[in-house]
Amino acid sequence: MSHQISQFVHTPDRKADRQALRSALVLSANNDGQISLIEIIQNYPTSSIEVDGDKLESAYRQLQRLQGSLQNIFSF
Repeated sequence: MSHQISQFVHTPDRKADRQALRSALVLSANNDGQISLIEIIQNYPTSSIEVDGDKLESAYRQLQRLQGSLQNIFSF
C-alpha cells in the first residue's frame, strides 16, 4: 500500500520515499488508529513534500469504485 501512495505523495528528490511515507503513516495512525491524507502530510518527516494531484484524483476514484463494488457484494 505504501508503494501505491508514494506514487502521489513523495519527497522532491524521490529518495527514501517509502521510508518517509511509512513513518508518516505510523505517526498518523498512532493516536486514533485512523489515517487521513492531511495527517500524512503533517507527519511527513521531511521539510518538503510533493503531492501529484492528478494521480491522487485517479487513486481516489479507484477507491470510490472499490467501495461501491464492496457495498454491492455485501448488501444481500
